[in-house]
Amino acid sequence: MGSYSDEIKINVEAAITSLQAAKGMLRQGELEAAAARAAESAFHTGRALLLDESIESDNHGDVISLIHERFVNERKLTKEQGANLSWLFAMRAAEERPASMRLTWEDAHRAVQIAESFFEAAKVILEA
Repeated sequence: MGSYSDEIKINVEAAITSLQAAKGMLRQGELEAAAARAAESAFHTGRALLLDESIESDNHGDVISLIHERFVNERKLTKEQGANLSWLFAMRAAEERPASMRLTWEDAHRAVQIAESFFEAAKVILEA
C-alpha cells in the first residue's frame, strides 16, 4: 500500500460505511439517497485504488476518469465494470432530481449492486 496506507484504509472504511448506509436506505425505500450513498461508496473505493497507485484525486470526475485509465484500460477491471461505474457516478446527484425524474427501485438497487461489486473487485486488487 506504500506511503498512502493510512489514507487508503480511511477510504476503504468510508466506502464500507457508505455502502452499508446505501443498503439501509434502499431497504427503507429512500431510493435517491441510496443511489447517492452507493456513488459515494464507489468514490471512496476508487480513491483507495488510486492512492494505492500513488495518485491523489478528490474530484469525482477525475476519480472516474482515472479509474478508467488505470484500471479498465489496463484490464484490472472489465469494460462492463467501467461502464457500470460511469452510470453510478452519474447517479450521485440523484437527490437533486425533480420528482418527475426520481429513480426507480430497480435503478437504486442497481446502484447499490454496482458499488458492492466494485468494492469487492477493489479488495482483490488492493490485496494483490
